[in-house]
Amino acid sequence: MMAMTQIANEARSRVAMVEGKRPSLSVRAFAGVFGCAFIWAGIGIWLVPGLDLTAMILLSKMGLSLLLVTAGVGLTQIATQKPRQEMHFDQRNRQLLVFEGLPRARQHVVRSINYEDIGRVDVSDTRLTVLDAVGSEIVALPLDGQHARLDVIAQLRGHTTLPL
Repeated sequence: MMAMTQIANEARSRVAMVEGKRPSLSVRAFAGVFGCAFIWAGIGIWLVPGLDLTAMILLSKMGLSLLLVTAGVGLTQIATQKPRQEMHFDQRNRQLLVFEGLPRARQHVVRSINYEDIGRVDVSDTRLTVLDAVGSEIVALPLDGQHARLDVIAQLRGHTTLPL
C-alpha cells in the first residue's frame, strides 16, 4: 500500500510540473508588448485624420478600436496572470494538499503533506504558515484579512489532529 501511495505521489508531482503552469517568458513578453500596442492603436485610431466624417467611417473606426482594445486587454491579461495557491485537507488520506492554478484554469497538486509531518500551524491576519516538528516552514499562504483568518481557524479546529 505504501508503494502505491509513493507511486501516486510521484505521478501527481510529474503532472503538476506539466499542467497549468504560467506561459513561458517569451509568450508573456510577446503578449505584454502586443497587448499594450493594441490598446494604444485602438485609442490612436481616433487621432488619424479622415477624408470625411461620415457615419460609415465613424462606425468602422468604432468597431476597429473596440476590437483592438479588447484584444489588447486580453493579451495583457495573459501576460499578468499569476498562479493562485489553495490548501485542501484530505481526511481520507490524512494529507494536506496544496493546489496551484490560474484563475480560470485547471488546478493541480503542487505538494502533498502528511498529517504526521506537520508540527504546528500558525495563523496571522495576513499569512497561514505550516511548520514541521523542527520548526522550519513547510508551506505558507497569504490570507485576505480578518474574515479569512477566522475561516481558516474554524476549518483547522475541525481537524483535531492538527496542532494550532
